[in-house]
Amino acid sequence: MRYLLCFLITVAVACPSSAVDPSEWLSLGADKSSPKRAKIDTRELLQRYPVGKSWAASKVLRIRGLAVNENWGIEGRTNVVYTNRYSSKTRVVSSEFGDVTFEIEVLEASQQRITSEKRLRVADFSEASPILKIGLEQLLDVTRTALPPADVAYKLVVTYGKVDPRYERALTRLAEVSGFDVERLTQIDEAQLVEDPAQYSGCTFEVVWSNGLGVTRVRQTDGPVTVKLDDIRRWAEAADPLLDYYVMENVDRPVGDSWDVDAKDAGGMMVHQQGGQSDGSLKLKYLRDETYDGQTCRQLAIQRGELTMSLDQNAKRYDARVRGIQGRVFYGKSDYLVLQANGTCDIQANVRSKNHLLFGTKWQRDVKTDFRYEAKLLGKGQ
Repeated sequence: MRYLLCFLITVAVACPSSAVDPSEWLSLGADKSSPKRAKIDTRELLQRYPVGKSWAASKVLRIRGLAVNENWGIEGRTNVVYTNRYSSKTRVVSSEFGDVTFEIEVLEASQQRITSEKRLRVADFSEASPILKIGLEQLLDVTRTALPPADVAYKLVVTYGKVDPRYERALTRLAEVSGFDVERLTQIDEAQLVEDPAQYSGCTFEVVWSNGLGVTRVRQTDGPVTVKLDDIRRWAEAADPLLDYYVMENVDRPVGDSWDVDAKDAGGMMVHQQGGQSDGSLKLKYLRDETYDGQTCRQLAIQRGELTMSLDQNAKRYDARVRGIQGRVFYGKSDYLVLQANGTCDIQANVRSKNHLLFGTKWQRDVKTDFRYEAKLLGKGQ
């Protein structure tokens, strides 16, 4: 009996039941009495998104540039390349009374980060500034190695500063011999430019899109882990189940026609952002009909675009400006899908910590970006 009990306990520990409770809906706080956008004609909505319609989509975002962190007068500078990969499968589960329920399965979500040219230097302070000395003390303290006291190091960098502008060589060398990784200054959670989406990989969500409001409810129905509610909320705020509709609301446009698309409706082609608010627009032009992946589609040009994104969380304030968006879009004539989109843009971002322990800290990013989005119809639905 004792062995049987031990066996049952072992099985229970090794094979825990799923912690995901699909009955729990998370409301995004939308009020149906105050629509956020113009409603879509019901017949158009049913034609574009019939029950059972399904498609797979993938996007790759590559960001490269300089990451700069300033912490109490010590500035870390790192060349960085991010590659985010995100693929999903979406299915229309139901559509009634203006509410469309989508099941979104995240097939892969990952981030690769490569850094080079790590440098330290003094920020824009005079050598007499007490903030500089505080920064040196923090740098030496965090290394936890037998190094000269902060006041000695301070005198050294001030002396060498005459031939070492902003003490870059001296501080970088100091970091090297101490074993301090400069990248730590630009790889803090609060400083992250693009979210690492890995926690969503393998998870399945249901989202309710309400006509005139956007996504109003979400719940996790499956996955290897239970995602935190705040993270589910941010994921849902960035979800774009009607991306294909908003890119080309009027499919009867003639060749040569141009129109603007709200950035928050088309941004999903470029990046799955961390929720928050976004403003701006993309200007699209219908260039010609083209054959893509064996079918006739509309080739659209992203002639120009600019958008701003902001996110205010407990620990940080994130502001980004995406400029110079240019690229191409291939839009299916029969399946109403963005079959492919690619392009480039520049991102300038500022991330400021609101944590009093990191007071005086700020991060800046000025980077080049290229993106590619692809989708394929899996089922036409009813």
